[in-house]
Amino acid sequence: MASKFKVIHVVIIGVLTCIIAGASMLFLMVKPAQARLVVLQERYDKAEGMWQRKAQVERELEAAKQKNHLMFWKLNYYMDNKMPNLSFVNRPVGMVQLWKEQSLTLGPLLKSWPTKTGVKLTSTFSLPAPPVSPNALETSLIKIPVGNFTVVGDFAAIMAHIRSWNKFPRLVQVDPVSLTGESPNITATYAVTVYIFPKGDPGPTIPMAGAASAAAGAAGPGGPGDPGMMPPPGAPPGAPPGAAP
Repeated sequence: MASKFKVIHVVIIGVLTCIIAGASMLFLMVKPAQARLVVLQERYDKAEGMWQRKAQVERELEAAKQKNHLMFWKLNYYMDNKMPNLSFVNRPVGMVQLWKEQSLTLGPLLKSWPTKTGVKLTSTFSLPAPPVSPNALETSLIKIPVGNFTVVGDFAAIMAHIRSWNKFPRLVQVDPVSLTGESPNITATYAVTVYIFPKGDPGPTIPMAGAASAAAGAAGPGGPGDPGMMPPPGAPPGAPPGAAP
């Protein structure tokens, strides 16, 4: 019996020793595996973040493309609907086109716009004289400060008139409006600036000695000084339309 007891103890001790040894080996194997798992989890999280960032960047890129497309659409709309057919590829010809735009188109449009939109214009304005040298043209953006407009009407008419500038045939900037008086005789005062974007790239400058004759030849019938396009009263003969005496 004692011998069997000893054998049982030996067996138990052997089994426990194997279990302890196996557990130790398992622990030694699991711990590095767990550490490896942590590293892999970190790499996965980083990759997942990069993937999500990629998706976000793709969305931002698509939004930027849509915005860019909309901006080009607006630009084409303004060029087609708000800009005169003005090009400085040939500078002398373009200069005469600008003269005609200011005197024959833009000036009358500005003068008649308040009445067309339901208010009375009580002020006067004048367009600055355009350049008289083809080399002095602003070839990328022409800014024409028209000056102050003063109009009179009731409140509803004044508000409708201010909003109507969005439909004006040229691209204009209307500065903040100052209101005085009481309806139906409210006076509104504001400044107007016209912007023109010439089409295409400008041509090369020309020798100044030939600028005057080239411009005169480009004007053709109805050019400055011709019977078909007389300069304004008081202006010197041959001066561009809108030029001050």
